[in-house]
Amino acid sequence: LKSTTALFWFFVTSSTTRALQQQQHYPIRRTLISSFSSSTTRFWNQQQQSNILLRSSNNNYYNIGSSSFTNTNTKIRSLLTTRNMASSSNNEGEKKPKSVRKTPARKAKQPKVVDEKEVVITTKSSKRKKKVTKEKESKEIVTSTKKKKEVKKKETPKKRKRTTTTNDVSSSTTNKKVKTDNKETPKEKVKGVKKPKSKNVDDDISTTSSSKKDTTKKKKKKDHQRLTERDILPKLWNNDDDSSSYTLRICSWNVAGLRAVLRNHPDTLPNLVKEYNIDILCLQETKLQELHLDDPKLQIRQALEGYDSYWSCSTAKKGYSGTAVFVKKRRSQEEETSEKNDDDTKGDDNEVEDSSKTTANDNANPLLSDKDFVKNLLPTDVSYKMGITEHDSEGRLVIADFPLFTLINCYVPNSGQKLERLEYRTEKWDKDLLAFAESKRTKNPVLWLGDLNVAHTNLEVWNDGAKHLPKQAGVTPQERASFQSQLDENGYIDAFRQLHPTAQGCYSYWSQRAGNREPNKGLRLDYFICSPELFDDDEAKVIARDSYALHNVVGSDHCPVVLELQIKK
Repeated sequence: LKSTTALFWFFVTSSTTRALQQQQHYPIRRTLISSFSSSTTRFWNQQQQSNILLRSSNNNYYNIGSSSFTNTNTKIRSLLTTRNMASSSNNEGEKKPKSVRKTPARKAKQPKVVDEKEVVITTKSSKRKKKVTKEKESKEIVTSTKKKKEVKKKETPKKRKRTTTTNDVSSSTTNKKVKTDNKETPKEKVKGVKKPKSKNVDDDISTTSSSKKDTTKKKKKKDHQRLTERDILPKLWNNDDDSSSYTLRICSWNVAGLRAVLRNHPDTLPNLVKEYNIDILCLQETKLQELHLDDPKLQIRQALEGYDSYWSCSTAKKGYSGTAVFVKKRRSQEEETSEKNDDDTKGDDNEVEDSSKTTANDNANPLLSDKDFVKNLLPTDVSYKMGITEHDSEGRLVIADFPLFTLINCYVPNSGQKLERLEYRTEKWDKDLLAFAESKRTKNPVLWLGDLNVAHTNLEVWNDGAKHLPKQAGVTPQERASFQSQLDENGYIDAFRQLHPTAQGCYSYWSQRAGNREPNKGLRLDYFICSPELFDDDEAKVIARDSYALHNVVGSDHCPVVLELQIKK
């Protein structure tokens, strides 16, 4: 009996160890199973079919289980871990298993694939069971991916900005409705309303492009540097060949500092006078003192050869205001012949050539050879004051009395950025200037000209209607009303607006800081104000014929303006 029992247990242990070694090659300790019956063999056969081996979380044992085994309501009572327990085989498995000594287990590789739908995880301490299905996990993954795709679909239409093409239009016509969680896309605001189908692809392109243009127009700001048109003025007077009258050209220009013009643009004044055949040149804002006039380095008095110059400088402030008048010298034929004989002893050859050119231009009209007529082109008296100390200290006037008219070169005070001199300008200066002009008008017609620092009509402003204009110097309602009262009180006439009543964009001042000259965003601040006698064709010997601006002449923030007077014999 002893031999048979030993053989039996040897056969059982050998068969069980082989079966365990075949289960995915996991490292399992050799054990003895007490009170082993024939059901153990069935269990290990079923275990080979199920292929389930899991590692416990608290200890390093492997729990083996299957659905078929649980249905038989059989249990493994205990597992023994040591080979020395083989000698206790006589106990026949009735006693409880001894406590198992814990030894550190090797790290085992987890199985790559698990075919079962449900996995049972047991722990020794809590003895709880948690069931997690793969089907639920897969469903959660699918739902999460769907949500991510839907979020991307909602965000992509806002980010996309591309121009429509024929291919895009064709694809959009085939796939008009795109559903994303039953919500409207930003491109189709009203989904329920059906749009009329376009017969041609071009119609679709035009509609899509027009809708995009509308959105872009709202986003874009207004272009500050848009161009303002300038009307091309017709030439109203051309009488150079007429021997019964002479065209006298008067030019007015705010140079904003004469020294800067002579230094940066030394040929500007000579070319201006020569090209346009200017007889009288009036300058404003020269910013000179009397010391500068006699400085041998500057040679300001000799800035224009062949012209007599008259200067008015500010004594109240240095480098402030200032006016000047240049009048072309006139010579009779007898004086010219006597001077030509002495040309070799006087000056250089270049100066002789220049003087001969000026005399040739003067002699183009036969009236210039008449001494009596030439006297009408030369001033008989020149003064620099209005007679009021408050106005005369800033050098703002040069008054030239000609035999047939009186010329007043005037630089009107600016009201200032904060309008600190607005009351002085409108209540004192404008009224005193008008009274002074009326006193001169008793003898001859009066012409006052220069930078008058006012844009008195809507046509004189490029941005008429802007909110800031009533607070801007030169465009305030007080200045406009004061200037208009000067014109209406005694019938004085703005020569340019009288000759070109509808001309637009003909400005004479542009802000250099803002770079407004190229886009022609300016104001018309330079005027020729004539007494009504200068527009009387029947009786007057001096008649205003044309007025225009020289926009091509550069050197200041103003441009020169010209008035042409017809002087009859």
